[in-house]
Order: sequence, then C-alpha cells, then structure tokens
Amino acid sequence: MITKIQMKECSPYDINGAELNECKKVNFIYGANGSGKSTISEFLRNYNVKNERYAKSSITWSTIEPKPIMVYNREFKRLNFSQDCGIPGVFTLGEATIEDIRELEQLKVQLANKKDEANKKDISIKKKEEEKLQYVGMFVEKVWVDVLKKNEETFQKAFDRFRGNKNKFYEELLRRHKEAIGTVQDKDQLLARAKTLYVKKPEKIFVINCAINSYIQALSNICSNQIWSMVITGNDDIEIGKLIKHLNNSSWVRQGREYIEQTNCKCPFCQKETIDDEFREQLEQFFDDEFEQKIDLIKKLKDEYRINAEQLISELSSIANNEKLIDVGKIDSELFVARLNVLKTQLDNNQKEILSKLEEPVKKIVLTDLAEVITELNDMVISANDNIRVHNELVEEYDEEIQKLTDDVWATCINDVSSLIGSYYKEIRSFDKAIEGIKQACKVLKKSIEELNETIVEKGKNVTSVQPTVDEINRTLRAYGFTNFSVEPTDEDSNKYMIVRDDGTYASQTLSEGEETFLSFLYFMQLTKGSIDRDHISDKKIIVLDDPISSLDSNILYIVGNMVKELSKQVRNDEGDVEQLFVFTHNVFFHKEASFIDGRTHEINSVNYWIIRKDNGISKIHAYGRNNPISTSYELLWKELKNDEGISLISLQNTMRRIIENYFGMLGNRKDDYIVNQFDSMEEKTICRSLLAWINDGSHSIPDDLYIDSYTDAVPRYKEVFRQIFIKSNNEAHYNMMMQLTNVIENNREEL
Repeated sequence: MITKIQMKECSPYDINGAELNECKKVNFIYGANGSGKSTISEFLRNYNVKNERYAKSSITWSTIEPKPIMVYNREFKRLNFSQDCGIPGVFTLGEATIEDIRELEQLKVQLANKKDEANKKDISIKKKEEEKLQYVGMFVEKVWVDVLKKNEETFQKAFDRFRGNKNKFYEELLRRHKEAIGTVQDKDQLLARAKTLYVKKPEKIFVINCAINSYIQALSNICSNQIWSMVITGNDDIEIGKLIKHLNNSSWVRQGREYIEQTNCKCPFCQKETIDDEFREQLEQFFDDEFEQKIDLIKKLKDEYRINAEQLISELSSIANNEKLIDVGKIDSELFVARLNVLKTQLDNNQKEILSKLEEPVKKIVLTDLAEVITELNDMVISANDNIRVHNELVEEYDEEIQKLTDDVWATCINDVSSLIGSYYKEIRSFDKAIEGIKQACKVLKKSIEELNETIVEKGKNVTSVQPTVDEINRTLRAYGFTNFSVEPTDEDSNKYMIVRDDGTYASQTLSEGEETFLSFLYFMQLTKGSIDRDHISDKKIIVLDDPISSLDSNILYIVGNMVKELSKQVRNDEGDVEQLFVFTHNVFFHKEASFIDGRTHEINSVNYWIIRKDNGISKIHAYGRNNPISTSYELLWKELKNDEGISLISLQNTMRRIIENYFGMLGNRKDDYIVNQFDSMEEKTICRSLLAWINDGSHSIPDDLYIDSYTDAVPRYKEVFRQIFIKSNNEAHYNMMMQLTNVIENNREEL
C-alpha cells in the first residue's frame, strides 16, 4: 500500500513540494480544475517509468515490493478508446463448476496469505537492518566518547586524521583492532614519549647546493692568465714609438688619442694646431691590432671575474643568512662570516688591480691567490652538508618513531575498551545471523509463492474468460439507457472488444463524449476485478480515479458515484483485489456522493481527505485527516432547511436558492428552465417557476413586513415544491438522504 506521495519540482508543484501523507485504504482528494490533480495521477500512472518531469517526486510504500497502479484519467481513455483495432479484453472469473471456483478462491487466499507473510518477513529484515544500524550508531557514539574524547587532550596528534569524522574514527578503530596494530604500553610511558615526539616535528631540509669549486676554478684561471704580467705597448718600429717608449707614457698618449680624433688638428694638450695627417697615421700604427686584442682580453677577463665573484659572494651570503642551515649544518657563523668578509676584500682588491691594468696596460699586476680562503669556506659547506644529511636521516627515523608511538597509543586505548568491542562483534553476529535466517526463510517462501502463482495461472485458464466483462458492461449500459451501442468480442480475437451499433457498424469513432466517458469508466471498473493478462487476474492492485464524472449528466453522475462508493466499501472491508483507492475530483457533489458511505457521515479510520489549492500558480495539498472538508458546508444548508424552527423567511429563501444553485448549477450547469421543465403540467411548471422567483427575490432583496406576511402561509407549499424538484429530476434519493428521511410514504405526498 502507498503511505506517502510527494510531488516536487513538477508544475504546478514548486521546489518546496507537496505531499499526500499517511494515506489510508481509501483517499479522497478534492481540487479545482488546473489545481494539479492530473499531475499526481499521471505520476502514479508512470511511477515505474523514468520521467524527467517527475525526477524529484516519490512514492513511499508500506511493503518492500510495490503493487501495480491502475489509473483512470484522460490518458486511459485516449489509450483504450481512440483506436480502431479493438479494446484489450479483461479476464475475470467466467463460468465454471462451483468446485473449480472454490478451489481457485482458496488458492488465491493461500497466495494472499503467503504474500502477506513474505511482506512481513521483508519488513522484519528491514527492521532488523535498521536495528543493526541503530546499534552501530550507538557503538560509534560510545567509542567516540570513551576512546577519542577521553584521550584527545593527551594524545591529540594520534587522532588528528579522525577527530572530525565519527564514522572514519569508528572504521579505523575496528581496522586496528582486527589487524592488531601496535603494542599495548603503560600510559605513563606513552605520555613521556608523546611529550618528546609530539611537541615539534622536525622537517627535512635540502643540502647546500653551492658550486664553490666551479667558482674557484673560474677565478683561478682568470688570476693565472699571463696577460697580467705583460707590458702592453704599441709598435716601437715607428719614429713616434721610440719617443713614447723613451718617455714611457704610452698610457697617457693612448688616452689623449681619443681626444685627438675629436678635436681635429688641435693638440689636446697644448691646444695648438700641430696635429696633421702624418701624426695621426703614426699614432694609428703605434696602437696596432695586437695592442687592441690584448686590451679586449683584459676587458673580457675583468667582466668574467666580476660575474663569478658576485655569484660566489651571493651564494655564500645566502648560506650565512639562513639560520636553519647554520643551525642544522652546525656552521660556525662568526668564522664563516669573517672568512666571507676576507674573501670579499680579496675579490674587491683583485678587481681594482684588473681595472688599473686596463687603465695602464704597460703596468704589471699580481692578483691575490684566493685558494686558501675559498677552501676554508668550502670545507665549512661540506661539513654542513654532512650534518644536514645526518639530520634528514634522523627525520626519517623520527617519522617511524611517531608512527610507532601513534600505533601504540591506539593499541593501548583500544585495549581499554576491549570488552565493549567484544560485545559489539557479538551483537553484530547476532544481527547478521537473524537477518540471514529471515532471508533464507523469505527465499523459501517466495519460491512457494512462485509455485502457487503458477498453479493459480494454470487453474485460472479453465475458469477465466473475457465474456463476463462483456456481459457486465452491456448489462450496465442497458440498465441506464445506453441502448444504441454495446460491447462485443471480436470474431478474429476473442481477447479484444469492439464497440458496435445496433446495425453492426463500429461505433468507437462516433460515441459522444458522455457515452465514451461512461463506457470507459465501466471498462475500467471491470479491470479492477481482473486483468488484460490472464496470468495476473488475482494480483492485488491500487486504483486511482481522476475525475471519472467529466462530461456526464447528473443521473449518470450518481451511478458512477454509487459504483465508487461500492468499490470504496470493498476496499475498506478487504474484499476483492483492490488494495487501495485514490479518488480525485473537482466536482463537489460527486465528491459528496462518492465519499458518503453507507449513510454515515462520521469519521472512518480507513478513509482520509485532502484538498489541493492553487495560489499564484503554485499548488499546495492540505490534509484534513478523517474529516471530510467538502461535505460539511453543503450538509449545513440541508440541516438548516430541515430544522427550520425559528429560521427567518429570508434565510429559508437563501438556503433553498443555494442548494438548488449548487446542486443543479455546479453539477452540470443546470439552469432554471431545466428544473421547471421537469414538471409535466403547466400548473406545476408555474408553481415551480414561482418558487424559483420567490427564493431568488427573497435571497437577493429584503422585503418589507407586508410582503413577508403575504407569503408566510405559502412556506410549507413552497417547501413541498422544493421537494418535488428533486423527485421530478430523479434525485429523490439525494433529497431523502440529505433530509435524513428513513421512510418516505409515497401515498401521503401532497399533490401540487
């Protein structure tokens, strides 16, 4: 049985959704057209078919296996009565011996009992599994408090990865218990180890990657170049060269040569025009290509020296400024900085010497040997790297020690709750054993159900037929005046029906909307008793009726209402194969007739009521439980009419008008002319028309006292006319029911 239907994110139901909760055997749902009734019925019709529209909607069942749902709505009529190939035949119990019928019914009872037993076992399995989950949840909470919370402050780091998730902690605890990880230790010893290892975790650091040797080689090569000991002069073979050599002022002349090129004929020294082309030529010959090549070499070596010196100082300075390297590498920082400063001084001095050589090429220079100080610094770096490697090895061992401590903490804490864990495993085994036992019993039972199903199907082949459905539908059609067509099995296929006129022509395309609606409903009601599949005539099913009285006149409405009322009674009394019934309607009076069961209006435990209301395009479902919200206001009108002592004339007129308007107007839009024409003689029609005029005039205006007095004696007569309206329109049963008349004596009626 369905216990809840939730509609969500399918227009007109929004993201918040709406639901039919606590569904009973019989469920009446009232709602205006467009309020969302058909949305629910279509969802139920397609509940086992993937549909994006209903992706967020759901059904909650009271049983493990859902029951088939049969839905009567517009789509049902379209699928079954809009095709010329015939209507699928409905198999029900046909003619057979009493013994065959009795045997089949007994088998069906056995099947129902076994299915009920199987469902109970499925529920028992689910209940046991829920109890198991509940027990596991309690155990998780217990170990969370007794293990983690109890030891969290002291051994926090041991539980770091699991402090934010109870389930992960529980899984880790069982894993460690099962694999016996770690060794149980004395708590004081664990605490002492924790104070040492959990205080601060050392980190690995990279060894010093300073290419000192490459800098030593590069600087050494520069310093050992022979260019520094050369006297670099110009060409001595020319006349001016001899003078320059004698004066030993080639550097001075070389510098002045740059100014000669800029001042043309003036001497850069005496500022007289003594410079001619011959003098220029001799200077060019003196400072030849060989001279310039040596000067370029000095410039190149100067730049290389500067670059290597800067890079070396930069890397050594970074070491001196890295406290972690100094600390872990155990470097004597004062000595390292002192030797670094010496190196800086030596490098600066050598660069100054190289610059002086560039300014005075004839000068011989000697560069300071850097090998000693650089070697000292390099030895310090090598020693530091050795210490760093030892540190990193200790870090790796530290990780192992930390893991060992963590394992021992877990093992010790788990040992403290070993009895609790033992009880847990014992209970879990008990749950698993019980669940497995029920599953095995359920498996045997379901096999028995399959065998019994097969027997019923085989037995049913001899006692099932589509003919009883044909007979029942045709009998009902004739009983209610539909005599111009009938349902007949096809000649070619007796498992299908055709709608046939009296002249033998097919009528499926020429039925009026009312005829088609009534016929389709009769056909559907037969489906509730059987199935189009011979093998499933005994299946329990859920029936959904979505506005079954559309396009029907008032007479047929009450026929359909009575059928629904009878079906509701059978469902409530567990008679037949319909397990649950849902009735959706927008018609107040059909709702009233269908839900008014056995002349009782009090609450019924197996019946619930809802109203669907739409506001700003969004539908909401309002539950009324066992209280019928639709019948109340209508019944009050009849109650006021019945108990008319002390009622004012105006109230009486208004009450009659509202009853007639609601009953005949809303129920098929019946107008005054329709009501008047139900009477035969002109006199009766005149009196009826005067009643309608009287109640309309009296309920829409306030007459003066003279007017009231003149009509006071006519009240009983008009009440009788009011009663005759229902009698003449074939609705006397409704009048008697609403006036609560148990015995109506026809002979004592007052004639008009």
